[in-house]
Amino acid sequence: MGATPFVIPERESIELLHQETVGRLCIVEYGYPLAFPVNYRVMETGDFFRIVVRTTPRTAMARYEGPSSFEVDHTDPDRLNAWSVIVRGQLKRGVGLEELPNTYPLVTDGRFHWIVLEVTAISGRRFTNTEACAGFYVDWEPAASHHVDSDLGITDGEVLV
Repeated sequence: MGATPFVIPERESIELLHQETVGRLCIVEYGYPLAFPVNYRVMETGDFFRIVVRTTPRTAMARYEGPSSFEVDHTDPDRLNAWSVIVRGQLKRGVGLEELPNTYPLVTDGRFHWIVLEVTAISGRRFTNTEACAGFYVDWEPAASHHVDSDLGITDGEVLV
C-alpha cells in the first residue's frame, strides 16, 4: 500500500520549518528553474514570517530578486513517514543586517550577503503509510483525558492500527 497524504495546517508547517536547518531555495535564471540547497533560519513577526539565507554576492541567488519558492522535506524511513513544506514569496536582498539571524552556513567563506524570502503562501503535506482501521484514522495526538468509548471499548489515548 502507498502512503496516505494529509494536509498540514499553516501553523504546524511553520513549526516544522523551525525544526530543520537545510532547505532548497528555488529561483528562475535565464528562463529555467533552479533549486539550491541552503542553510536557513525562519524569522517571525506576528503573522508575518520570512526565510533568511546567507550566501556570497557572486551567486545566482544573490543576484536574483523576484518570485521564489522554498522547500523543506523530512523523511523517517524507519517509520515510513515523511513531510514536505513549500513556501512562496518574493526574494529580496537583506537589509538591516543587525536584525537578521545567523544562518550558520556549512560553507562560511564569503557568505556575508543576506537574502530574504518574504513569505506570501505556505503549504504542507504529511505522508504516512498508516492504514485506516475500519474506515477511520486519526492523524493527531489525542487529548490527555481518558474518556472511555463504550461502543468501541477503547479509551482516549489509544490508537487503533
